[in-house]
Amino acid sequence: MRLEWPVYAFSAGVFLVFALSVQFLSLGTDAIVGLFVLLTVAYAWVAWVMIKQKAVLELHNYITCNTCGGLTPSQGKHCMNCGAEL
Repeated sequence: MRLEWPVYAFSAGVFLVFALSVQFLSLGTDAIVGLFVLLTVAYAWVAWVMIKQKAVLELHNYITCNTCGGLTPSQGKHCMNCGAEL
């Protein structure tokens, strides 16, 4: 599954909320740290959900190893799973 725009929108929203909160609300140090921790936990939870659903960002084309059947990025010369030459 390829990550689509909702993930990017959520990421941008998290950072925007933090930036606007710090900039315009004149929060104290404790509130800034608390907000940072809260947003970091929320972001980590979303990352965990994406990992559980096997939603990974496809940066590479993958090839299947003839020896073990594992996936390796196409620019690799050896299988990342068993080390066999591709």
